[in-house]
Amino acid sequence: MIPAPAILRSFSSVLAALGAVSLLAAQEPWLPKVEALIAARVQKPDAVGFSVGIAQRSAIVLAKGYGLAEAEHMVPATGVTMFRIGSITKQFTAAAILRLVEQKKLSLGDDLSQYVPEFPLQGKKVTIRQLLNHSSGIKSYTDLGEVWQKKQPLELSHQELLALVAGQPFDFEPGTNFAYNNTGYYLLGMVLEKVHGTSYARVIAALMQDLALPHTRCDDSRELIPGRAQGYDFEDGVRTNDAVLGMSQPGAAGMMLSTGEDLVRWSVALAGGKVVKPESYAAMTTPLVLKDGRDTGYGFGLMKGEAAGKLVILHGGGIHGFNSQLLHVVPDDLHVAVISNCSQASADRLARDIVRTVLGIQKAEAKDLPIPAEVLAAAAGTFTFADLGMDLAVTAQDGKLFAQGQAEGQGRFRLQFQGERECRAAFDPDVKLVFGADWKSLTLHQGPGVFAGTRK
Repeated sequence: MIPAPAILRSFSSVLAALGAVSLLAAQEPWLPKVEALIAARVQKPDAVGFSVGIAQRSAIVLAKGYGLAEAEHMVPATGVTMFRIGSITKQFTAAAILRLVEQKKLSLGDDLSQYVPEFPLQGKKVTIRQLLNHSSGIKSYTDLGEVWQKKQPLELSHQELLALVAGQPFDFEPGTNFAYNNTGYYLLGMVLEKVHGTSYARVIAALMQDLALPHTRCDDSRELIPGRAQGYDFEDGVRTNDAVLGMSQPGAAGMMLSTGEDLVRWSVALAGGKVVKPESYAAMTTPLVLKDGRDTGYGFGLMKGEAAGKLVILHGGGIHGFNSQLLHVVPDDLHVAVISNCSQASADRLARDIVRTVLGIQKAEAKDLPIPAEVLAAAAGTFTFADLGMDLAVTAQDGKLFAQGQAEGQGRFRLQFQGERECRAAFDPDVKLVFGADWKSLTLHQGPGVFAGTRK
């Protein structure tokens, strides 16, 4: 069962003594507000633990663990507790690839078959660049539904995992479209292994040693890893251990562990030219623009978006029992990392609240206006989001609008009407949905992403 909030509060004195906060922290007037914000978030029923890092102007201001690393034995999270970071792994993979490009050991235009000849490309050419920016068209193994779900608890070899998608038709011709793709980054890990002549885990270990990031590494289901947090789910008011996932499967797309402190140190180094050259970082942060003019928002392992109305470079992650967010607020040279060890306790939302608190920006309150009958009728329908590989059904009931993703595990949520053609998600006002003037399109703004949907 879930520990009562009072039990969590009993650890407050212990938690205060754990983790590392630089001496600069005392000079920041916003720090007590951030600490209070995080402490309040930890008390909510869905929260278990968080690892948080904040750096500004290249100085570490906050690096600390909150809540629990492991709930059954009430083990507190500390500043060095390592959490799974999921797809934040992709920027490490992308940077490692670009270091090889800088060393002239490969080229972004190289064909995948030069490095992974065993993967069948069905007569198509797929480049390293297309793997990096998700424009390869290769089927993502995480989109296979039950086919992949049955395999999730297993440790799979490269051959076994690639067999899941080897016979699948491409989603589109390489280079013609965009679809977020875990197979692509898994394959990039195999490219790194081929060029380096060693495992992806050892490639990352060597890079972390060079950058003095001692608490960042690849996960391994079978290895005893001191300081590794347990992951959790929270459903119907009950906390459970996360479902089993063989950690060989995420590979270079999502298999890493880290801390909030290491992530902001990494972010500072990456943006500051300490990991790759400035021109390589520019390539990582320049989104792919398709031939039809659509801006995907995605570069190489990094996304360009906004938080609190500011330009940010960021990437989040979601993996069994964990979710994470790492963002760099460019105008303020502010880096924030949050990792949560409960799937339902949003790291992205907490990270954005931290940004607002640090910058003194008030969160806008969403309206909840009455919805005219003509809007209810015009909005109802199903919209296809090609970039997300999903449909979103909008329905009207009792004078209200609701939306639900047409995929397993997607719950229905209410839409709050803002006027004209704009709605906000009741569960998170940062999630914005804007209908087109003819009501035949729907634009979804969620986190860093802007996704275009069309009526079916």
